[in-house]
Amino acid sequence: MSKPPKIDRKELNRPDEFVQQGTHILELVVGHQTKIVAALVIAGAVALGLYFYNWNKDSKNEQGWKEYAEVLKVPESERWEKFKKLSDKYSSVTSGQFVAVQLADHFFDEAKKNAEKDPKATTANSELAVEWYTKALKDSNLSPNEKSLLLINRGASQELAQKWDQAMNDYTESSKLGLEGKPLALLSQARIYEIKKETAKAIETYEKVAADFLNTDYGKTAKNYLRRLKSPLYIGESKS
Repeated sequence: MSKPPKIDRKELNRPDEFVQQGTHILELVVGHQTKIVAALVIAGAVALGLYFYNWNKDSKNEQGWKEYAEVLKVPESERWEKFKKLSDKYSSVTSGQFVAVQLADHFFDEAKKNAEKDPKATTANSELAVEWYTKALKDSNLSPNEKSLLLINRGASQELAQKWDQAMNDYTESSKLGLEGKPLALLSQARIYEIKKETAKAIETYEKVAADFLNTDYGKTAKNYLRRLKSPLYIGESKS
């Protein structure tokens, strides 16, 4: 039968490393308890503030959708002025931003309809379209694809107002975002180059669309424009 191990009473009185670390941590906590309590209070206040901010935003957005549904009931001729007020009132939430897009699309459509009939009306409507597309683009929740398409529409509105440089800026920004709007943005860029008589740049851009979007409607459209630009008839007309 083995003997029980010898117990050194001095060792029993000496705290091991785990106990020492625990004691040290407790001393730190006690020494910094004021700072810890203050940090917890601040964190709680921030969390509470965020909760009420989100609650208020959701409530405002819900009210915006309710008012939007009411505006839809009025005759279309009276609707757009009410939409302007509604969008401004709820500009910080989704419902107001959605109305801004509807207003922009409406004025863009009106500008296209009047493009041949009344140039002055076209300019007025296209400028209103630009204004509301600009407001819609301020929405921080837009996906890159949504932003790309809105930029194309704003560029087209600038184009109707014959503001070629502004239109080109929007098309260029849209093309950099890529995604669904890229080929359309590039085709629009090439069109502006044509309008500005920068034929070489137009050809280069059409060739890019034809190569990058082969076997798509965009690629086929680009090829058709290339044939026209490279046609001896077109070259002869551009020199005259």
